[in-house]
Amino acid sequence: MELNDLINKIHKLIEAKELKKIIKQEEMAKRIGVKPRTYTEYIRGTNKPLAMKALLNMLNELDNDDIVKVVRSWKSTETKEVE
Repeated sequence: MELNDLINKIHKLIEAKELKKIIKQEEMAKRIGVKPRTYTEYIRGTNKPLAMKALLNMLNELDNDDIVKVVRSWKSTETKEVE
């Protein structure tokens, strides 16, 4: 699976989680903290950040429970930085 396919899949999963609400690329870009153009490049596969690939490869080495712990820990830290 290509990186852009994974990003598209995650985007659709988030839409499904939010009861089929269509989330525009601009809104998703804002949610993840990138410019709309950058997010569009991610979706199209014209921008494939090495850090994103490295992170996915590292997460792939963990079991599901550890992945959830890592992501929740990061989310908690990120939320505190915004406040």
